Amino acid sequence: MAHNRDQVTEAFELFDSDGDGYLLVSEVASAIRALGHILTDADVKNLLSKSGIDPSRGSRVDINKFRQMHGSLPPQNYTRQLEEAFKTVDKDGSGYVMATELKHLLTNMGDKLSNDDFTTLLEELDIDSNGRIQFKEFVRLLTAR
Repeated sequence: MAHNRDQVTEAFELFDSDGDGYLLVSEVASAIRALGHILTDADVKNLLSKSGIDPSRGSRVDINKFRQMHGSLPPQNYTRQLEEAFKTVDKDGSGYVMATELKHLLTNMGDKLSNDDFTTLLEELDIDSNGRIQFKEFVRLLTAR
């Protein structure tokens, strides 16, 4: 994909698997999520409905409608998303997580990191003497990239 294209166009083209200039309703959710939005299936149905698209009628979405749908979403808050992910392993709300728990989360769930990538990340994190990583440090590192 050309570097002068915006991310919305790139995501659209990536998921327009047959290159006909349209996304199937089933592809819209994947394309929106690829742009970093965390949406439930119900959120996607609501988004489609607000855009006048009826998934039950085999509707398709062109680039203009896709851009309109994406534009109606609130801006991504990466810090909040990271906080939610961190809370899944910081059960007691201490603001810390064990490095071993974070490794399990990042190498086994969602977009998995390889063990090598996690080791590289770990080298940049400040781990205390108890093997814990502070949430603020985790966010600082990941949002600085």
